[in-house]
Amino acid sequence: MKKTFTLLTLLLVSLFGLAQSFVMINNDNLEQLFNDDNLTIHYYNDNFILATANVVENSMKILDNQAFKNSDAYYIVYCGKENQENYLSDKNDVNILFKNDDIVIVDNTVAPFKNDGMIAVFNKEAKLPVAHRDFPVVTVENATIREMMNQVNMDSLQATVQHLQDYQNRMWNSTNAFAASDWIAGRMAALGLEVEQQPFYANTWYGSGQAAPNVIGIQRGTVYPNTYVVCGSHFDSFAYSGNCPGADDNATGVASVLESARIMTQYEFEYSIIYCAYGCEEMGLYGSEAYASRCQQQGMDIIGYFNNDMNGYLYGDAIHIDCIYPNSVAQIGDYYMNVANIYFPEMQVRHVTLSGGDSDHTSFNQHGYMGIYPFEDVDHYSPYIHTSDDLIGNSVNSFAMSQRYCQMNIGCLSEIANPVGSQVYCNPVNDFAVEYPYVADDYSTLRLSWTEPSEGSTGTLVRFDVYRDNDMVAETTGYEFFDEITENVDVDYYVMAVYSDGCWSASETITVHSVLDVPEIDDLNEEVVRYEVYDMMGRLVYSEKTVWKNINEILVTDLESGIYMMRFFTKNGNTITKKIVKK
Repeated sequence: MKKTFTLLTLLLVSLFGLAQSFVMINNDNLEQLFNDDNLTIHYYNDNFILATANVVENSMKILDNQAFKNSDAYYIVYCGKENQENYLSDKNDVNILFKNDDIVIVDNTVAPFKNDGMIAVFNKEAKLPVAHRDFPVVTVENATIREMMNQVNMDSLQATVQHLQDYQNRMWNSTNAFAASDWIAGRMAALGLEVEQQPFYANTWYGSGQAAPNVIGIQRGTVYPNTYVVCGSHFDSFAYSGNCPGADDNATGVASVLESARIMTQYEFEYSIIYCAYGCEEMGLYGSEAYASRCQQQGMDIIGYFNNDMNGYLYGDAIHIDCIYPNSVAQIGDYYMNVANIYFPEMQVRHVTLSGGDSDHTSFNQHGYMGIYPFEDVDHYSPYIHTSDDLIGNSVNSFAMSQRYCQMNIGCLSEIANPVGSQVYCNPVNDFAVEYPYVADDYSTLRLSWTEPSEGSTGTLVRFDVYRDNDMVAETTGYEFFDEITENVDVDYYVMAVYSDGCWSASETITVHSVLDVPEIDDLNEEVVRYEVYDMMGRLVYSEKTVWKNINEILVTDLESGIYMMRFFTKNGNTITKKIVKK
């Protein structure tokens, strides 16, 4: 009788266009709920599902009688009961649909609670995660994979974290977030990956519009190029006020992904590997949702997804890993534990539940893919995230820990992707340095220098490619490069060592901050007996034995507009160089 009534009601809904209800149901049997024709599931976890229902039954809690009528999405905000009254006090423009000890569900865009994130639940049908194939059972170390793990360099990880931290603010739609996306794309392209920047739109409490695009880099497999194993991280940062440098949340995750790519692109694998960096995670997982949704729509065959988000804050003395994932993807969780037990048997790894936040693995799980989130510690993660103190030193206090998380990322990806063929390995340059400003007889404004890479590369060193802001600006077989940059800009440099066997290895990135002073001669505090003026090509354009004279008067009288270097010779025998600008 109940079945007949349900069918009749469904018919009436289709005939008269009655609105569906947005409901919450306890997750007693996830597979059974996914097979219920009365429901369209939009989100699930181990405790409950959120769905639209054609017919409301007693087991359902109605959150909205007209699902998605007044909003493009609902938002699950992670906010503990003790903080909810204060958090909700100024949110009169949203409806509180549900709250318990851990979360609040609202019907419109809101700011996330301070400690960590939220999830946007869109009008899309979720998919039950399915293992496309068995995960490998690892019984012994693979020597090639161990060799890859051993190449994880803490200095390289720190250089990436420092670069992203230096933006000071990577809010999802900020200029800096777009710049970070471009920088990551450039680094991936330099490693030879197929790189795409995926645009997407976000509607948040902080505004609406185009977010800084996702960066997707693909390393094609030699045997199964259309079957993938994926790792990812988000590059945006968030703070309610002030700077949000986001060193631990989540420059450390981006560093793990880029370092994994730097090492693994030196090898060939049977299966394809995808390296991802997402925008707009902090506002509701928008970036990873856009990519995972597209993967599902295109029917991409993804074996597993490994998330990298916060791995630099060590609590206690021993490096350990907390693995966050729902019970529905237990296969990949067991696989992660298996890899850890073989390669790092002394390390504690445990399956945990995070009640105070979420990350991008959830987007993949919601779209039918097995995804896992290795995390620094659910009970003692960095207390500095989402503040101006999320910096190297206090928030990122252990690059040894970041190194281990990156090693595990490489191990899990590689055991699935299966390395093949002989090892190809190459070393980066040593002693990479920048002198700025730089003045010599053959004058230039800036000098890059480096020394020969360490021994051990499989190929013969061919040349060095010099990159400025991710664009190659020179090829050389020498060990220095001179460049010119303008005032008040930040310029990134790195050098790629290129080898005969097709392997290339990038140095760390050094950012030059070019801030030019226009001093008065009085600032020199010494009597000047002669000065020389050089143009940007290093040519002497003016010289004079001097009486005390204002620098601006010299420029107005004798020089065209431009940037110049002035060399002052003092009565005491000193030489002082100043960079000046003629407007």
